[in-house]
Amino acid sequence: MQWAENARTVATDRLPASLTIFGTGLAVVLLAEIALRVTFVSAAVTEGQFLVGVVTTIPLLVGIAYAGRWLRSSSLSPARYPRIAWWFLGGLTVFLSVNVALMVPIPTDSWALIGAWARWAVAFGAGTGLLIGCIEGRAVERALTAERTALRTEHLEEQRDYLDYLNGILRHEVLNTATIINGYASRVLETESSLDGHSRRWLEIVIDESEAMSTVIDDVRVLLQTTEGSYRPERVDAARVLADEVRKLEHNWDPIDVETSIPDHVFVRADDLLPRIFANLLSNAIEHNDAATPRVEVTVEPGPETVRFEIADNGPGIPEPTVDSLFDRVESYGSTHGLGLYLVSQLVARYDGSVELTETGSDGSRFAVELPAASSERDDESLAGATTTALVLE
Repeated sequence: MQWAENARTVATDRLPASLTIFGTGLAVVLLAEIALRVTFVSAAVTEGQFLVGVVTTIPLLVGIAYAGRWLRSSSLSPARYPRIAWWFLGGLTVFLSVNVALMVPIPTDSWALIGAWARWAVAFGAGTGLLIGCIEGRAVERALTAERTALRTEHLEEQRDYLDYLNGILRHEVLNTATIINGYASRVLETESSLDGHSRRWLEIVIDESEAMSTVIDDVRVLLQTTEGSYRPERVDAARVLADEVRKLEHNWDPIDVETSIPDHVFVRADDLLPRIFANLLSNAIEHNDAATPRVEVTVEPGPETVRFEIADNGPGIPEPTVDSLFDRVESYGSTHGLGLYLVSQLVARYDGSVELTETGSDGSRFAVELPAASSERDDESLAGATTTALVLE
C-alpha cells in the first residue's frame, strides 16, 4: 500500500517532467544508435527495417516529450496523472513483452537489430499508452466538469426558488406586519390625548423601530434581487435618478441645506436598482448628522469612461475603527450604518463600478461613486448584447 501511495505521489508531482525526460532520453538513444551505425556500419543506416523503425519512432518520441509540457499547461487536473502514468507504463510493459516474445524464436546475428527493435517497441508502447491515458483523462475531466455544472445549476435553481420564497415572505408577511404595527401605533399616538409622557415615548419607540424594520426589510429585498441570476445593463439617466432622490430627501427631512451640481443628463450602465445607491448615501448623510442644520453637497463629474458622483455632509465624521469595515456586511442592523453601505457596495459592484470614502473628519464625510458611462445611443446596442452575472451574497 505504501508503494502504491508513493507511486501516486510521484505521478502527481513529477509526471510532466518525467515524460519530457523519458522522451528526450529515448531520442538521445536513437541519435547515438544512428551515430554508431554511421561510424561502424555505414550501409546499415539505409537498411529498410532500420529506416522504418527510425521514421516511426521519431513522432512517438516527440509526442512523449511534448506531453510533459502539454500536461503542465493544460486544464487537466493533476488528479488524472496517476491514471495516465499507469497507462504509460502499462503500454510500455505490454508492448515490449509481446515484442520480446517475438524476438526469442527469431534467429538473428545482429544485436544492433535486437536493440533497435526493443527501442522501437518501448517508444511505440509508451507513446500509445500515453495517448490512451491522456484521452481517457480528458474524457473523465469533461464528464466530471459536466456533472459539477449540472449539480451547480440545480443548486442555483433551488437557491433561487428559496430566495424567491423568502422575498415573498418578507414582502407579504413581515413588511405588511411592520406597516400595520406602525399604522396602529401612529393612530393611537395621534388620537389618544390622555396618554402620559412615558406612554407617548414608548409609542414613539414602537413607531421608530417599525420604520427601521421596514427599511431593513426593503434593503434585504434589494440584496435578494441582486442574486437573481444575471441582469442586462441598461442606459440609465443617472442625473434624473439622482435629482429625484435629492427631492425626496428634501421632502422627508426638514430643515436641511442641499447644494447640487448635477448636469441635465448623464448616462451610466445600470438598471432599476440604481436609485438605491443614491438613496442610501443621501439618507446616510442626514441620519447620522448632528449639525444644527444638516448640509449635503452633491456633485456629478461626467467622464469619457466613467461618471463620478460625490456626496458630502457636515456630520461628525466616521470613527477611525470602523472606516476599514465600512462597506462590509454587518451582523446587526443596530450598527452605525446598518445594511445601507453594504447594499451600496453590492450594487456598485453589480454595475462594475467603485465606491469609496474619500474624506472623513470633524467637518464631515465625503463618499465617491464611479460608474461606467454610457454616453451615446450606440452604447444601447452593446449593452443589449452584454449580460453581467449578478453577485452572490457571501
